[in-house]
Amino acid sequence: MPVCMTARYQVAPERVEECKRTIEDFVKYIRINEPTTLFYMANQEMGRPTRFLHTMIFENEEAIAIHQKSPATKRFVDMIYPAALEPLEFNQYYILGVKNEYKG
Repeated sequence: MPVCMTARYQVAPERVEECKRTIEDFVKYIRINEPTTLFYMANQEMGRPTRFLHTMIFENEEAIAIHQKSPATKRFVDMIYPAALEPLEFNQYYILGVKNEYKG
């Protein structure tokens, strides 16, 4: 059964650009190397550029484990976690409905 997760965090203002580059590389890796990550979207909050929200859908629990053990996740954690002002907030959700036409 698919699992939807979010990760929300805020980084120090002087680390924003470095974090954005890390996020772009991370998503690129996921797109190429993680077929069981069905959806991954990283967002920067409008008006508050130090805040980020990632939304992801994994095929199943095994897909989450694959994602968490990837070298890209290690690079992401090594860069983003120290830049974060507080620990990242992770949540899991049941998917009740979805519409997807965005081809970004």
